[in-house]
Amino acid sequence: MNTFERRLESVGEDVQVLKADVSVLKTDVRVLKTDVHQLRVLYEHHDAQIQTIAEVQAHHGQLLEEHGILLREIRQELMPLGDLRDFVRRVAYDHEGRLSALEKHSGIH
Repeated sequence: MNTFERRLESVGEDVQVLKADVSVLKTDVRVLKTDVHQLRVLYEHHDAQIQTIAEVQAHHGQLLEEHGILLREIRQELMPLGDLRDFVRRVAYDHEGRLSALEKHSGIH
């Protein structure tokens, strides 16, 4: 076998190695494409979930705001009862004792 034939055979072997490498690379690219597709699907799913969560949080925020307004209105409406409670405490202090004294004085009891 002369030098040319040996070099040609060596080049042929190199070509076979390169073909094997290309085959491995093609497989790797297919796997990467599949992984990228799965990531895209996962991203879209998570994006939809995040959007839903954001909408729910916005809705709950609005409800909390409305409830806060209603609680402030209720508090405002109940303020006169605080005055009434103070009035009753001052006027009807020792109510039972006063009733007993009145009953005793009038002879009811």
